[in-house]
Amino acid sequence: MRFSFALFFIFASFSATATQWLKFDEKTFLIAPPTNARYLTSNQAILIGQRCAAIIDAHGDFSALENFASEVKKRIPQPICHLFSTSSDEEQILGMMLLATEFPDATWHAPSYVSEHFNEYQNALEEKLSRFKQSLQLSQSRIDTQPNVELQQRLDKAKARIDKWQNAQFSRPIAPSHTQIDVELGEHLITINTFQGATHSDLSVLSHYNLGLFAGLTANPIPYAQGADASVWLYVLEQLQATKITWILPSQGKPFKKSTLQKPIRFLKSVIENESTEAPVDLLQLYNNDEITQTRLRLMYELAKAKQAQKMQKH
Repeated sequence: MRFSFALFFIFASFSATATQWLKFDEKTFLIAPPTNARYLTSNQAILIGQRCAAIIDAHGDFSALENFASEVKKRIPQPICHLFSTSSDEEQILGMMLLATEFPDATWHAPSYVSEHFNEYQNALEEKLSRFKQSLQLSQSRIDTQPNVELQQRLDKAKARIDKWQNAQFSRPIAPSHTQIDVELGEHLITINTFQGATHSDLSVLSHYNLGLFAGLTANPIPYAQGADASVWLYVLEQLQATKITWILPSQGKPFKKSTLQKPIRFLKSVIENESTEAPVDLLQLYNNDEITQTRLRLMYELAKAKQAQKMQKH
């Protein structure tokens, strides 16, 4: 039945069943979306210490996040004591708001912009849940005229979930008090650094156990420009390149060695220095030659150039 599609799209996560749990080492899990959703949802990570564990990042797929939370409770014996948002991206923050309700004893750390504009995120969440509810009401009206027991059961479950989300109490995250702070998980020290990268404000999480850096959208191999200052973003990436790290987990894509930072660095340099809105050939050659990668690279480059032009006009 056609109207069941809207219900499926909103509440039956396309990524939940194929989410990949990758054990990087005894203190690190990487959680990746399936290949067909790698640009739609964000990577996540769990860092484990003897005392407790920390979750890094969330995304806007609420159904997948609920399943993820259930898996965490099954797989990770240590309590979750920290949640980290590496960007101020709206969908990532809305997802972490929901995840924070699943782990109410954890401290949620987010960039300063998030706590300063938390009311705006709450309004965005209310609007998103309102759209969900409207779709449910439409589906219910159609089921009333075309009864279907199986779909009615799914709809009832969806209603219960949305009621749960709408009645949840969301707490404002805390922003790191200093540019750099250390957090001890129990024989697993992590360092939090704050900066302005891909979004209004960002942060990274460094594991001293394996020298992995979790830098979210700021470290995406193909930068996604959302209005950030390209020059400031470039400076941050160059600083990361000079940092003692071995590998990096971005929001989208596979973990990569520090040397791969040359790709987003070259991308942003081209955006700043070149007049053409077309990605230069030498930049295209840095990336995989498959159609999806090359198409996304060209589109993201055009978007970044458009954002850069808007910035120049304001000045």
